[in-house]
Amino acid sequence: MENLIEILSQHFASCIWLAVILLAMIPTLESKIAIPFAMNTGFWAESALPAWQAFLFAFIGSLIPSILMIYAGRKIKAHTTGFITNVIKSRYSVKSTLLEKQKGDFKKYLSLCTFVALPLPLTGVWAGSFIAGLSSLKTGKSFLAISCGAFISCAIVTLLCTVLENSIGYILMFSVAIVIIFLSIDLIASLIKNIKHKKSNNKKESI
Repeated sequence: MENLIEILSQHFASCIWLAVILLAMIPTLESKIAIPFAMNTGFWAESALPAWQAFLFAFIGSLIPSILMIYAGRKIKAHTTGFITNVIKSRYSVKSTLLEKQKGDFKKYLSLCTFVALPLPLTGVWAGSFIAGLSSLKTGKSFLAISCGAFISCAIVTLLCTVLENSIGYILMFSVAIVIIFLSIDLIASLIKNIKHKKSNNKKESI
């Protein structure tokens, strides 16, 4: 991840806005990494983007994959067989089911918006869009809820970087560290779950 940020800072010095959009499009990273990256004078010196531009380009970049991921969720939901399909569905079907259990459409879309708004790893536009795709929520309204969530998430991160302007570099490093930790925990949890599932299947076969 650090190599990715370094590559972007080296090759996009003349068009920082494009680097921010591309970084915001990457799952898990999104605005929580893109905004402090855009405002970091350690990378860009005086060319670092002001808060409103960092917010705008990160917001745009984070939303670009949304519709695609909603339709991807719809396609995967329609296919009930296949290893990849089952693995992906198992990771997000529980969250999708919890979303469906909310009473009333407003609460469902509000829950989707809140999930996307939290600037934490394993939440955000990618995950929210895919969960919406696995649910029965309407695509247009889902995208609107996701957009509102993305706006709030970008606003939180931008406000944090503005208030702690002298610590933007630390915010970026902290964000990267949190992403790595969350991904590691998620990977370990998935491996443990798969091992338990295999053991359970082996026991059933031996009976």
